[in-house]
Amino acid sequence: MGGPEQPADVRVSTRGLDRLLQYEPGDLTVSVHAGMLFRDLQRLLGERGQMIALDPPFAQEATVGGIVACNSSGPMRRGYGTARDLIIGMSFTTVEGKLVQTGGMVVKNVAGLDMGKLMIGSFGTLAAITSINFRVHSRPEQTRTFVFSFDSLDAAIEKRDAILSSVLQPMAIDLISSGEYLLAVRAGGSQRVLDRYARELAGSGMLTGEDENGFWEGIREFTPNFLSRELEGIVVRVSTPLSEIGKVIAVAPDACICRAGSGVTYVYGSYWEQLSPLWNAIAERRWSAAVEFAPKGKDLWFSPESGPKEEAFAMMKRVKQMFDPGSLLNRSRLYGRI
Repeated sequence: MGGPEQPADVRVSTRGLDRLLQYEPGDLTVSVHAGMLFRDLQRLLGERGQMIALDPPFAQEATVGGIVACNSSGPMRRGYGTARDLIIGMSFTTVEGKLVQTGGMVVKNVAGLDMGKLMIGSFGTLAAITSINFRVHSRPEQTRTFVFSFDSLDAAIEKRDAILSSVLQPMAIDLISSGEYLLAVRAGGSQRVLDRYARELAGSGMLTGEDENGFWEGIREFTPNFLSRELEGIVVRVSTPLSEIGKVIAVAPDACICRAGSGVTYVYGSYWEQLSPLWNAIAERRWSAAVEFAPKGKDLWFSPESGPKEEAFAMMKRVKQMFDPGSLLNRSRLYGRI
């Protein structure tokens, strides 16, 4: 994910840093080592009816630090945001061996420069994340998923627009294109809340229990499953205004999954040439896009204009120089540029 790294003489792993450091259920905060498996953390919090409100892919094998370093998220980003919204502090070790602590164990910190934010999505190019402090959420009392099926993309988008303009605030709303168009809306709360959703979303199919969990697990793990089938597979993440997600889906060569309430669409291709219509649309409509997984070649990060893109990388390189002047950490790991 993010691009290939250059060969390394030494590898540093945080897998041995896998302990729970501090957990305050009443304060809705938890601090853990970066090497802890994400599934183990969620299981531990689940015993108290709580959770980290992230549902990233590779959830059974990913570490907490790996998820943060990749800024990985899933369908629940609609309701809870991404790692940047859930992390209240962290510690990391610089290439010089200095341990830096930023933030704390309270949900609201004093405003100011938060160096921890630089680590989120840095793919280990700046420092080694050693521990992370999260804001914790209570698990919904109940959940229910409402699924609409459409033959027409326009009809699916129209229904999505109606839901987003309503009073409903779903945990997740995804649009899946795979021959037909499925609009999946996941709601959480009391029975009274879910009954309101059922009235507002009349005409949909309904999923509960294991069927519901299995459905969302399939969406969350679609990328790992695709890559296991397509060893040369390509996954492109395209960010657009909500009004333009239909245009992305229309040029997708095959299946795609759209976070329909956030404007992020994941497009899947078996080979580069298959994605030519998408590249043309990205250039023409000036969308922002990144190649999350690919076997080789091609620019891995697209932005609306070449100027802002180069300015962004220039800023990243200056930050890289501050943290890692010898360029020792994960060289070229960040989209082949940093």
